[in-house]
Amino acid sequence: MTGRVLLYGATGFTGQEIARMLAGTCDLVIAGRSEEKVHALAEQLDVPWRSFELDDPQVLDVALDDIDLVLHAAGPFTRTARPMMEAALRNRVDYLDLAGEWPVFLEAAELHGRAKDAGVMILPGIGLTVAASDCLMAMAKERWPETVRICLGISRAQVISRGSVASAAQMMDSRVVVRRGGELATVPAGSLVRAFDFGAGLSEATAMSWADVITGAITTRVRDIEVYSEMRWAERASYRLSGMTMDVFGAAPARALGKAVAKLWPEGPGMEARGQASFVMVVHALDPWRRERRMAIRTRDGYSFSVLTAVDAVQRVLAGQRKEGFRTPALTFGPNFIFEADAARLEDPERASRSEVA
Repeated sequence: MTGRVLLYGATGFTGQEIARMLAGTCDLVIAGRSEEKVHALAEQLDVPWRSFELDDPQVLDVALDDIDLVLHAAGPFTRTARPMMEAALRNRVDYLDLAGEWPVFLEAAELHGRAKDAGVMILPGIGLTVAASDCLMAMAKERWPETVRICLGISRAQVISRGSVASAAQMMDSRVVVRRGGELATVPAGSLVRAFDFGAGLSEATAMSWADVITGAITTRVRDIEVYSEMRWAERASYRLSGMTMDVFGAAPARALGKAVAKLWPEGPGMEARGQASFVMVVHALDPWRRERRMAIRTRDGYSFSVLTAVDAVQRVLAGQRKEGFRTPALTFGPNFIFEADAARLEDPERASRSEVA
């Protein structure tokens, strides 16, 4: 493999694990905002390091001057992704990140023409969000090409890190983004509910704003997409109430509260907790006659998943598996990307086959 890789956010919970897996396998440079933390990790791994903020384009240009590929792992990405993507374009550097916040993908899509002109690949979302669901939807569309509507259900998170809480807090809003007739639309938070079988019988889930309403449409060309998160009745009621409250008072107070909670949250779950955690993602693929087919995957815990897919993506890009412009994981690496990275498995394929026949 050839090319120099810059891992920004290397001292974060997920970034550290990625750094340890990449060290010694490629020409790696680690970076982040805290000079003390980055220096300490670099000494452990015996790799070069850099420390810089993202608010000065000239500093970014110096940092990326000798880099071929950036893996950006420092959130919240609604604040950090755009300056790094812009720097990647200016310096003709391929870009990967672990973003899951849907506005990031709109910004990345807007950069498609410039990225193609610069010969650069912009590929956000190579972690659990959105790689897992993107590959699942691509598989469903490949199996059932007549699909015209996708409803994606995601099981309840069993472990969550401080960074994920902070990112979720930034995305709190009274409206939920869905795709209708090929266009993005919004519905009141908590107003759409759908039942999915995550492996223990039907469980209700509530529509939330996930990036798949953007990436899924690009990957599958399906014009109607909704994404649901599993919630208990009390959680659904609280979510609906919070949406109504934000309609009256705005989202700023709720986001401020979420930010405060994130500061008190543990940095990340322990290995024992992670070993027992996983996600189940279920696609309901509907055809023009409203026939519904089901396909599901079970992933590793979100952090192990993101480490495995990020490292695999870096290796693939360095080996030449890349496409210029804004790309999605499944279109770049294929629907089996998450299986080949050993990050997920198809859940109950016999049941999926039965759904197809039904």
